[in-house]
Amino acid sequence: MLQIILIEDNLHYRRGLEQIIHDMSGVSLMGSYTNAESVLKKIDQLKPDIFIVDINLEGMSGIEFIRRAKPFLPGTEFLVCTINDDNTNIFESLKSGATGYMLKESSADEIRSAITEIAAGGSPMSAYISRRVIASFNTASAKPAVVSAENLTEREVEVLNHLARGLQYKEIADRLEISTGTVKKHIRNTYVKLQVQNKVEAINKFRAI
Repeated sequence: MLQIILIEDNLHYRRGLEQIIHDMSGVSLMGSYTNAESVLKKIDQLKPDIFIVDINLEGMSGIEFIRRAKPFLPGTEFLVCTINDDNTNIFESLKSGATGYMLKESSADEIRSAITEIAAGGSPMSAYISRRVIASFNTASAKPAVVSAENLTEREVEVLNHLARGLQYKEIADRLEISTGTVKKHIRNTYVKLQVQNKVEAINKFRAI
């Protein structure tokens, strides 16, 4: 059973997320909180599979919560769900350890898909957010980066090259004639080898090699 904890101070939206989770099979709502401080006080007791966190919380922000909680819960995924669509919040969230970023305008189906994807090792993002992330690399050379790091395999380099061009996991899988699960495995391996926590950091470090 997939365990989820919500941190959302908007009552109406929190109730909506709770209903989405209750309606999903194989998923359980472990807790629902209005602020990050109350969760951090008992972080040692909480080990959910996924945190769904808003950014604009009363008191400590969701970004700061992720930054503080991540070291205690290395196996937990953090999905940001917010109205903030600016580059600063997007990249600060990802740098802090978030593995997904959804806008509150997302439909119930999109939220359900995001939960399923992040649990499977993916990094779900609203379409608009994905475009913002990709656009941030538009000033970089269009030529694929050449990796000389010996610890990356040839296939990992291929996957990163495609990821840096903005291709989705399914598109990469089709081009390399492998499964999306294998693509995700290669990406997770590069996170470890490049000592990063998400695909944005991986692409940045990949381009710098």
